[in-house]
Amino acid sequence: MPATAEKHQTGKNGTRYAILIVDDEPSLCDILAQILDGYEVTTVKNGIEAVELLGCDQFQMVITDLMMPMVDGFSVLVTAKKANPKTDVLVLTGYPSLENERRCRALGCTDILAKPFAVTAIRSRVEDCLRRYQRLSPAE
Repeated sequence: MPATAEKHQTGKNGTRYAILIVDDEPSLCDILAQILDGYEVTTVKNGIEAVELLGCDQFQMVITDLMMPMVDGFSVLVTAKKANPKTDVLVLTGYPSLENERRCRALGCTDILAKPFAVTAIRSRVEDCLRRYQRLSPAE
């Protein structure tokens, strides 16, 4: 795990549902980890660390900022989908545009939210993805 990655939670209702949060604003990573209390959350502060981590660990969901220096959210999205095509990717952006939305959707993102976003919107998207994951995953 990259030196600055932080694991926050242990899982919800015994189901491993690992979420990677990627944002170059550390305070937003912390806020998202708090919003998603009860899930297994790992946070990283840039796209480079995210790409590295996606190569060695499996996540059921990635929540990534779109505009970051050096490695942007598009690259994180592509890497996440290559690592596991079933991974849900939620893109957050302070620069919403039709062009960015089309590109993200073409690359396979699950959803896009503009910053600032409502806490309920994040929770709702994650819960929708969790329900889909539970339906598609074999019972253990």
